[in-house]
Amino acid sequence: MQMASKVVTVDLSYSCDASHMYQQQRHYISSWLGETAGHFAKRLLTYLSLYEQQPHFAKDGSGGKSPDIYIEDPQHHLQLWCQLELLPEKRLLRASHLADELLLVLDEAETDKVRHNVVANQRIFTLSAEQLAAFSLMLKSHMKLSVWREAPQLCITDGEHLVQLNLASLLEKPH
Repeated sequence: MQMASKVVTVDLSYSCDASHMYQQQRHYISSWLGETAGHFAKRLLTYLSLYEQQPHFAKDGSGGKSPDIYIEDPQHHLQLWCQLELLPEKRLLRASHLADELLLVLDEAETDKVRHNVVANQRIFTLSAEQLAAFSLMLKSHMKLSVWREAPQLCITDGEHLVQLNLASLLEKPH
């Protein structure tokens, strides 16, 4: 199912005792042309998982020619290239050479396919179908989310639904 709204407003309340980060911000996030609600949910969940590192969204889906989500230093060097789907090996190698770290956010089936073919600076973060389905229930044109992190857990709620993510594989250093 494609996204009904072109722009989603997210009122975010984020807290993490360990890093002493407590923020309330409003974000406007646009869906990509033809983006499904499931992909949008995956993109937003990944963004929230990396929130303390100040990630950026790509302007549109590029099919792996540029990152879906990225973190860069002040000189615009890519510190993290995050891809939300499995790419051909050639594109994965290119991404791993252009960034300090390559993060693949995959479902269980995609994770099983790529485990044998890991590049040096690559990490894999697996989101289950249940987590994506639960977060998809929160998708609205105006979302009010409370997010709190107690390493390695990340909890996200809209006051009605709750999604918990174990960020252990996201926090560990690449192979």
